Amino acid sequence: MTDSISGIPYKLIRSRRKTLALTIGSDAQLVVRAPMRLSEKLINDFIRRKTRWIVDKQQQLIADGAKQEPFVLEDGGQILFLGDSYTILRKDVADVSMELFSLIIPKDMDIAGFAEWMRARGEEVIGERVDYYAKLMGVKYASVKMSGAKRRWGSCGIGDSLNFAWRLVMCSPLAIDYVVVHELSHIDHRNHGAKFWKRVAAVMPNYKDAQKWLRVNRGVLEVL
Repeated sequence: MTDSISGIPYKLIRSRRKTLALTIGSDAQLVVRAPMRLSEKLINDFIRRKTRWIVDKQQQLIADGAKQEPFVLEDGGQILFLGDSYTILRKDVADVSMELFSLIIPKDMDIAGFAEWMRARGEEVIGERVDYYAKLMGVKYASVKMSGAKRRWGSCGIGDSLNFAWRLVMCSPLAIDYVVVHELSHIDHRNHGAKFWKRVAAVMPNYKDAQKWLRVNRGVLEVL
């Protein structure tokens, strides 16, 4: 059983044990092990009291898992695009192109130029998903902008302006959709209360899978 309290998703495992215990898995997910008949209220109260410990442990695991090998824009270098790993191939070409799971990069293109190419792809992909979900959810936004943020995936600003880290284009399609739905949901619900999460779940019942992907792969924000 998977649930959430204070914005912290957790997996609840009941057994014939006599005590309540919290563990943080390698994917930074909180696992709660509880006696069979212990009330949900007592479990949630315990989690609330341990919130600081939980967050600290999760952030440490995420930080450890987020460490990335330095990206090298040379033959053999690896880069994520829409969640798939592509191998860099430098060739005497004019523009970036894709062949199966290879990215063909012009020999004279530097890191800054490649980052701009990725940013442009981010504008295309994220812009399309925002339009799709805005219509599906029946909400209107003022604008969509790409940012160079390395601390957060997206935000919903004053006046319903949406901002997304262009590096989101390196994430899986599921993760991209989740961030888009998350920010669009803030247009009607400005906090992370129960109504907000109910809205997100109504559009993406599997949103917790996307959250897990983003926690484990947060290091992509530091790749370029």
